[in-house]
Amino acid sequence: MQNKSNIVISVLFFLTFIIHFSIWKFVFHLDEVTIIKFYLFLSVIFMMMITLLLIINRTFPQFVGMSVIGLILVKFGLMYLIKNKLHFEAIPNFKFHFIIPYFVLTALLTYYAIQLINYDKKQ
Repeated sequence: MQNKSNIVISVLFFLTFIIHFSIWKFVFHLDEVTIIKFYLFLSVIFMMMITLLLIINRTFPQFVGMSVIGLILVKFGLMYLIKNKLHFEAIPNFKFHFIIPYFVLTALLTYYAIQLINYDKKQ
């Protein structure tokens, strides 16, 4: 279960990055340094959330569902801080570039939590 789920999540994450980077570079013709910094931050936060979810699953498996809600709230706060730090307001259509990757990665985190919960129920 874990390997298949991890591969799916990794492929979807990199696919999201490639699509967003292509739109950023070839459609909007914007500087690629900002998007690489943004996705580097997203990668660190995403891996941190997955790690915390695995720790919570090992210690308190009955609270995995509720912890996802808390992790999404923490992620939202961190995304708001990085949005201000990268000065997204200067980028045209910054809401598109901020909200879409946030929701995609939140969906991937939720998918991973659902896989953990279903795997625990089967055991």
